[in-house]
Order: sequence, then structure tokens, then C-alpha cells
Amino acid sequence: MRRPRDSESFKEYNFVLNYRKSETEIFKLKGNLQKVALIFPNSYKIASGSLAWSWIQNLLSQKNINVQRFFYEDWFNKFYSLEEQIPIDEFSVWLFTFQFENDLINIAKMLKKKGIPLSFEQREPYHPIIIIGGPVTLFNHRIVEDIADFIFIGDLECCSRQFSDAISFESKEEIENSLLKIPQIYSKKYGKLKYENCIGNLSPIPVAHYITPHSPFKSKLLIEIGRGCIRRCAFCVTGYTKKPVKFAKLDDVIETLDRFKHHEFGLISATITDYPYLDELLDYIEDNRIRFSVSSIRIDKVNVKLLRLLRITDHHSFTVAPEGISQKMRDVMLKDLSTDQILRGLEMGRNAGFENVKFYYIIGLEEETEDDYRELIEFLSQVVKMGYKEVTVSINPLVPKLSTPFAGRRMIDKKEYEQRTMYIRKNVPKGVKLNFESYKSMKIQYEISHLKGNESIQYVQEKLEE
Repeated sequence: MRRPRDSESFKEYNFVLNYRKSETEIFKLKGNLQKVALIFPNSYKIASGSLAWSWIQNLLSQKNINVQRFFYEDWFNKFYSLEEQIPIDEFSVWLFTFQFENDLINIAKMLKKKGIPLSFEQREPYHPIIIIGGPVTLFNHRIVEDIADFIFIGDLECCSRQFSDAISFESKEEIENSLLKIPQIYSKKYGKLKYENCIGNLSPIPVAHYITPHSPFKSKLLIEIGRGCIRRCAFCVTGYTKKPVKFAKLDDVIETLDRFKHHEFGLISATITDYPYLDELLDYIEDNRIRFSVSSIRIDKVNVKLLRLLRITDHHSFTVAPEGISQKMRDVMLKDLSTDQILRGLEMGRNAGFENVKFYYIIGLEEETEDDYRELIEFLSQVVKMGYKEVTVSINPLVPKLSTPFAGRRMIDKKEYEQRTMYIRKNVPKGVKLNFESYKSMKIQYEISHLKGNESIQYVQEKLEE
């Protein structure tokens, strides 16, 4: 790619190129057919923490599709690909992975910057084909039904050959006609309103083709060992949309670890402690001195070996998600987690040498009373007495999601939220650090999660005008 001449474009080009140079390629991807843009509508640092950004590219490249990755920054205008720094204008098929509701605004901004109407009804034949998939479409695909030409619902493994064949055609008409034959495709534009969801089998095991120091899993190779969640937490869409839950075979995981044994690993699963072969996996990890991180753990399922092995990989902190601020509230949330279980897990953490712990809580449920908040304060006091040097508490308001038992609930209003957070601020034990999620951001998440059809276009247009 010839370098751009104007200073703003060159700045953007260089910004993308520097991230590309930070990546260590683990194995090469092939692909020389139709160029396809795979877009993560958020920053590089967020995108690189998602295995999907690499795995989708991997699956399609196996069918000779030339997939190039894109990410989003508010100041971008050209949008250069990571692989070859090619402007996105040169790509005729755009695949968006819609991971977080708030990214809808970034999708809209990107389309607007490139002169593409938000509504599929207003697009011309020369505009690129807009395909949107990802976790958000699993619980409410109608958010983007008036924006996307096609919505992909489910996992690409289920029809990667059929999908690859469809986007390999030269003409736009042939691509569109072929996409409409895929069971996982929904398209309001073309009247295909019936679709089939499908969860991939994790065979072969999804593995990233690069590592980067900018990822939340710093310089670790991501591999996925579990997809979906066996839990029933009432606030979480994963347990209600990713069914049946799939786990990778132990032999396949060990083979993958052995194949890339010179790297450190990030093990991806809704919760690593629910992996059915965890004890055997930990034995292999210990025997082969493998260094690793995990995406999530259940404090009631941790064991001494897991904590000890994480500590060996220079982990100084671990994260616990009680979610509910009291036992009563955890029961309301269907968290299936007791205070005694949390405390036992924390004692194991201290015995393993952990000095820092971080907690995640959700507040703003109608059942909460002052007694629940007092219980939270008492619990944090116990944690401090255990000897943890740094205790961090992250709190956000409940965002009721469709497809969950909390779907019909309202979100707490800002005034109520501020009153409850003020109580926590005033009463929290000395030395506990507090992080409160932005109410504005969470409110946007709530509003977007319930949108459908043309409401989405009206909503993002209002946000763009603010």
C-alpha cells in the first residue's frame, strides 16, 4: 500500500501500522479471493482481547477468503486494514462483529463517515454489503435489522464453507442470493425472517493467529476451551442464548498447548472453573510448566492448584464476581453462590500468595434495602481483615437484558443510583478502592438493548447530533 500524502491520513495510517507491527504472528493465514473487511467497532485494545476477531478471519481464510481486520477510533476517516493498510473503501463486503450494545453508535459513525446510509432502504448498488453478527444479535437481532443487509445469528463454524462460498462470488447479486440460502442468515431487507441459531463444537479449537502486548491478555495466545455458560444468572444473556454449552475435548486442548508450547496462554471460557476436565488440564499445565491466564473463574469452584498455578504466572490479583451485594440479592439474581463459599475462596487466595483482589457488583434492583448495603460493608471489612493489601470494588447498575429472567425489569434512575453509590462511598472500609461505571454509558447500553427496527436508526441519529 502506497503511503498517504496528507498529514491526517498519514497519521491514521501510521497508527494502524504500529499496532500491526506490535503483533507477533503465530501462524500465517492464507486467502487470495474476494477481499472482505472484518470490523470490530471499538478500539484495537478491546478488539485484540476478543478471540472472535482472529478466529473468524482464520475460518474464512481456510476457504481462501482474503479477510483483513479493521478497528475503530473516533478520529479515523480512512479506516485502514491492519494486514495491508488498505482503505476500507476498497472492500465490497463488510463484516461487523457486534460484541457490545454501545458499539452500535460506532457502527453508525463509521457508516456515516464513509457515506453509507444507515438504512438499507437508502443504499445504492455500489455500496458495500453490510453483514452484522456477534453476541448482541443472539438476544436481540432486531437492533440492527434496518441497518444490516444481512444479520448472521450463531457461530460461523456451523456453516463456514457455505458462507465462504457465498462471499466468494464476484457479483453483488450472486453474493446476496447465496447468503439468503444460509440457515443462520436473517434479512429484513430481502424478507428472510426465519433463521436457525447454531453453537459451534470447538473442534478444531479456536486459537488466535497472533499475540500482542496491547491486548488485555498481554502477549498471551488466546485459545477457547468453553462456549456458553451452564449457570442461570438472571442478569446475564450468555446463559440463556449460548445453549447448548460446548466444551473442548481435553486431548484437543493439550494438543494445542503442546503445539504452541513456547507461548503463554489466555484460556477463554465463560468460566474456566466449569470446564469438566479442569483437574486433568491443570495437571498437564503443572507438569509442563505452562504459564497462563483465565478469562473468568467462579470463586466457589476454585481450588488450591488453580490459584497456585495462576500465581506462578506473575498474577498478583484475582477477580471475584459476587454480583449481589448480599446473600438475599444473590438469591434474587439466581447467582447460586453463598457468602461462605466466597470467603473460603478468598482464604485460598491468600494462602496461595495473592495480595490483591477485585470484586464486581451489580446494584439497582427493586428488592434492595439498606440492610443489603450494610451486609456489603460488613463483608468488605472481613476481606480487609484477611490481609489483602489492595481491595478494589467495581460497581455498575443493573442493565436488564432481553432473553433473561430480568427482561421485564426497569433500570434504576440516575438519582436513585447516585443515592445508593453515595451510601457505599461513605461507609466503605478504609483502603478499599471504588470504581463506579458511568451511569450514562450503562443507560445507553440499556436503551440500545431494547431497540428494534427503525427505532435504532432514529436513536443513533439523535446520538450523533448530540
